[in-house]
Amino acid sequence: MQQQTRPHRLLQTLRRPAFVLTALSSLAGMAHAQANVEIFGLLDIGYLHTSADGNGSVSSINTDGNTSSRLGFRGTEDLGGGMKAAFWLEAAVGPDTGIGGSTSVENKTAGLAGINGSQGLTFGRRSTVSLIGGFGELRLGRDYVPSFNNLTVSMHPFGTNGVGNAGQLFYQVNTGGTTARTNVRASNSIGYFLPAGLGGFTGHFMYAMGEQASNAGAIADDGNHVGARIGYRSGDLNMALATGTTKYATGDFTQTNFAINYQFGPAKLMYLWGKNDVGVTSTTVNMVGTQYKVSTGEVRFAYTTLKADKVANDATQWAVGYVHDLSKRTALYANYSQVSNDGTGVKFSVGSGNSTTTPGGGSTGYEFGVRHSF
Repeated sequence: MQQQTRPHRLLQTLRRPAFVLTALSSLAGMAHAQANVEIFGLLDIGYLHTSADGNGSVSSINTDGNTSSRLGFRGTEDLGGGMKAAFWLEAAVGPDTGIGGSTSVENKTAGLAGINGSQGLTFGRRSTVSLIGGFGELRLGRDYVPSFNNLTVSMHPFGTNGVGNAGQLFYQVNTGGTTARTNVRASNSIGYFLPAGLGGFTGHFMYAMGEQASNAGAIADDGNHVGARIGYRSGDLNMALATGTTKYATGDFTQTNFAINYQFGPAKLMYLWGKNDVGVTSTTVNMVGTQYKVSTGEVRFAYTTLKADKVANDATQWAVGYVHDLSKRTALYANYSQVSNDGTGVKFSVGSGNSTTTPGGGSTGYEFGVRHSF
């Protein structure tokens, strides 16, 4: 019998399923050792009912009552020598309608074309590339401004979601032609984060560009943002001070806040102070609240007062809620909130789609829903 040639024997080997699977597994293992990419997301949907003095009530299927819905992609690559490269793309999604969220390309106008919610999937929540090492993290792209982090659920019982959210009173009142777009995020940013292991101290510093022409006169600095946050966390204590200013020709916007909380047994006792300056106007806000752990979830409560100067009116808000964990990835929630305007004011309300029209009136809202992460 004629002896098989070496190429023929090699071809037979390559055709064997076991060999193919082993080769593919080896290649996949090599790729995994170099880089790690993850698809992640969260969907939050529920029922919302709001009532406003002089404006009736509205019922709706709503999103983001507990946590913001999102779809994202993130990954890291080990560069060796203790350094990593990382990317993060995160888009807002509305499970009640299926639309994507908006963004601001130069920290001035809303949406890619100046229109909110008109586009498809936009990575407006976060779009960054990072270098990470012993020096900390250098992060470029669209990201949270440092001063927003004191409004999240780690520093406020409800964070910026639902009828009890911090944004209803802690966000700025736009006036004098200024509509600030940097109370949450900034585009075109350069961010730096201090490394871990500094005795509990943390730091976040940012410079973001409005990308206007240098010879544009009064609007040359429009959309430029500078911000910083210094924090300290040790054991049950967590605190941070943050500030950020965005330049606008119609009047600069400055957001400053201080948050402190302490975990006392099952209760996290929380205090948050904030001030927003838009041109010559300002609002100053104080909140006391708690997140109280129970066996199956968490009870939340917040009481907030606002003092206004040269704009809008004074107001108060209180909110109570409960989050019931079904698993590590799924939870049910229910919230109730009431906002009251002082004097003859009508500026503040629960939710943005149903505002009071009665001078000195108020509004209430309740919601319940489900949150699932993946």
